[in-house]
Amino acid sequence: MRIEVEALSARVHRTPLLQDITLRIEPGELFGLIGPNGSGKSTLMRCLAGLHRASIGRVLAEGADLVRIPARTRAQRIAFVEQQADTTDRLTVLEAVELGRTPYLSPLRGWRGVDDAAVSDALGAVEMTAFTDRLWHTLSGGERQRVHIARALAQTPDLLLLDEPTNHLDIRHQLSLMELVGSLPITRVVALHDLNQAMACDRIGVLSGGRLFAIGSPTEVLSEPLLAEVFGVSAMRHAVPDGSSRLHFSHAL
Repeated sequence: MRIEVEALSARVHRTPLLQDITLRIEPGELFGLIGPNGSGKSTLMRCLAGLHRASIGRVLAEGADLVRIPARTRAQRIAFVEQQADTTDRLTVLEAVELGRTPYLSPLRGWRGVDDAAVSDALGAVEMTAFTDRLWHTLSGGERQRVHIARALAQTPDLLLLDEPTNHLDIRHQLSLMELVGSLPITRVVALHDLNQAMACDRIGVLSGGRLFAIGSPTEVLSEPLLAEVFGVSAMRHAVPDGSSRLHFSHAL
């Protein structure tokens, strides 16, 4: 799915949170959003999901204005995992992930084998198959995060939006999740705090003060001057044995 953001500005209670954002995300691209706390990442993600309407500008999905796409169609094509996502304590893991198939169900279209397959594949992808009978309130924060991601995957979307998806996850599951997200053959937009995780993206956009400060490949964008100006840190890039590079940080001088 191709996403185009045209001169978008957004407010909450008259407070401007995004100002004049213009960008294009190509089909199948892994696009990372980075920026300090309060830079507007979550607001932009909600605009991309169609959950927050821009005060100025618009978001296009395959050329169609997102706010004009029927909610049911939008829910089939776009899956969004928010930072503070939650669900009812009474649901089991299986029932929570099955909710991802809701956009496909109707009085004329009941539960089918394809729905079972989508749920099973999603649970396996996040290593939660053995937890299907567990109740939500018995799960750890990291386990809940994996269930939310499984529910989004069960939607079989064309666009997957993940806002800080590695929060609450231990290091093994952080690595597994980012590997999974990187392998998905769909358009993905991921808001990240970990700048080394952002290095795996095809392109990244840097938000600062509600504006798009920079956009490009990680190697182009994550320069020492930019990191010092936007994040207030000093950074050095080092090669690692697998041929990639890692950033090491210290307080800016």
